[in-house]
Amino acid sequence: MLSTLNVSYTGLSAAKTAVENVSNNIANENTPGYKKRVVGLSEIGQIDSLFAARGVNVDGVYRVTSQYVYDKLMSENSKSSYYSKLSNMLGNVEATFKETEDSGFSVDLNRYFQAVENLRTNPNSEVYQSALKSQGSILVDSLQNLYSSVEKQQEFEKTELNANVEKINSLLKEIGDVNDKIQKYATATNDLFDKRDQLELELSSYVDISVSREDNFYELKIGDTVAISNNTIVRTISVLENDTPQVDKFNYVKYNSNNTFEVYDSLKYNEDFTSKNLDLNDVVTYKLNNEFEVSVTIGESITMDWNGDGSETTEVVSESNLTRAMVHKINSDPDLKNYVTAYNGDYSIDDNGNKIINNNQDNFLRIESNLPGISNEFEARVSIEKRDNSDSTIVDSRESVYKNESESKEPKSEVSIATYDREITLKNGMVKAQLDNLSSTSPNNKYQVYLDKLDEFAQTLADITDKYIKSGPNDYIYGEAASDESLGIINSLGLFSGASVKTLKFSKNAVNDLKQEELDYLATIQWKSNLSYDGKAQNITSSKTTSLLEFYRDLRVSISADKENTKFLQETQNDIKQSVQSSYDKLVKVDKDEEMLDLMKFQAAYTANAKIVTAIDEMLQTLLGLKR
Repeated sequence: MLSTLNVSYTGLSAAKTAVENVSNNIANENTPGYKKRVVGLSEIGQIDSLFAARGVNVDGVYRVTSQYVYDKLMSENSKSSYYSKLSNMLGNVEATFKETEDSGFSVDLNRYFQAVENLRTNPNSEVYQSALKSQGSILVDSLQNLYSSVEKQQEFEKTELNANVEKINSLLKEIGDVNDKIQKYATATNDLFDKRDQLELELSSYVDISVSREDNFYELKIGDTVAISNNTIVRTISVLENDTPQVDKFNYVKYNSNNTFEVYDSLKYNEDFTSKNLDLNDVVTYKLNNEFEVSVTIGESITMDWNGDGSETTEVVSESNLTRAMVHKINSDPDLKNYVTAYNGDYSIDDNGNKIINNNQDNFLRIESNLPGISNEFEARVSIEKRDNSDSTIVDSRESVYKNESESKEPKSEVSIATYDREITLKNGMVKAQLDNLSSTSPNNKYQVYLDKLDEFAQTLADITDKYIKSGPNDYIYGEAASDESLGIINSLGLFSGASVKTLKFSKNAVNDLKQEELDYLATIQWKSNLSYDGKAQNITSSKTTSLLEFYRDLRVSISADKENTKFLQETQNDIKQSVQSSYDKLVKVDKDEEMLDLMKFQAAYTANAKIVTAIDEMLQTLLGLKR
């Protein structure tokens, strides 16, 4: 009987704990990160077969959770954050390119073309000249405003990236602090685990993470790199920026059968490694950004340091010293030397950081941007005019020489996050979206694609409005680059110059000198639908050609398509995340109806055990009241 009383007492105690747990669940229903608790009950073990039972034991109060579903939720949350951030970024770009019937770059371009047509009807009209000057300037400003707006968005994202990395470090520190508290308790409290889960889920919005929690060992990885190890060792994340300069090499490389190679100077040799045979009066010109240029003429005398020994001598330029003469001209030009530095071939660097160059002979023309990074990108080529030996006014042939694409290096502006200078590779998260669109080398950089397209537009516009050759009554060879490769009289307009949006300029003075035949040429540009945008000479056989207006419209369409595609992916991913979230919430969140049922159940159990205690008490009183 006394044993039964003890059983009832344990039942009362267990029911009391269960009721308190139900009350706690209901009270914390809306507490962020809270997971419902359940009371673990087990039978008290029997001592021997003579005892029917010993009662119930409260093993503890446990969190309801599923580590698998939770990890899946973090993964889907990272993906959702990536697409949400990317959609927001592309939405801002799309808003920048938004146009109406009366405003936008397309409207400005059409107004410019109309101004050309108006002046063409009366080349001497000061009103029409003034209108063309105004519309030309507006066109440049409009294009540069678009470009700068995209750049400003990049700068905003870079600023926000640094803020996000600070937040990541803050979350990592908080997780480390929670782990430290968990270690200090023999039995960690459930609220600490809830707090850690909440911090992990918030962290997964910024970066993709994976967590190992086995055998009381906690390790958290961001991407492929450990950020928290051994429970409490937290590594700081930092933003790394690395800019590299552009390097143009004007050479051809011939690989031999014995695994050796020979380098040919493309100023003097053709692609088939045959000599160009430059001789007296031939002119070699280096042109930068369709704005600045220097020329070297075979047969001219130049005083310079030819051998790199510090002493200057005067020599006549020939094919044997042409490259060194060009290097000297480029580095001495007041305009060119602000942007680039020329070298006679590749160089090595000694222990003191000095560049070692072999100037005893011509190597090949190597051009480097003075400052690193994509913002200091430049466009350049070499034009060669072969002229008659006895009469320099007679042009025998023209050709353009472009850099060796495989040997040259494009400028880079790379942005990454790292710990201990080790770059972290991310798969998802809002930081991933930002890094993709801040590094010029990223294949997913939408910003750079749009900026490059605007630069291609500006370069083609400047090229075809600078020079041309009239090849027939209504036929033209369009552009300076094409003129450099064709025979005929080159007509110089100088209306636009530059090789990118930033370097694009409109010459108002050139408008005053436009003649009827030049206006006739400019008027055809509006309707020319086979313009190429590869930075080289206009070539009607190119597979990717279109008009200026259609090229810009295609850019706007691609921006809108990118935004819509990303929006679709975002909505799809949000649905996936919501599905996992619902499954997880159904498992771990407090359900009031369930809790009320549990309350009734444990209340009934408490009442039943109390009645048993009462009954036992009455039985004991009866027994004690019996008389022998």
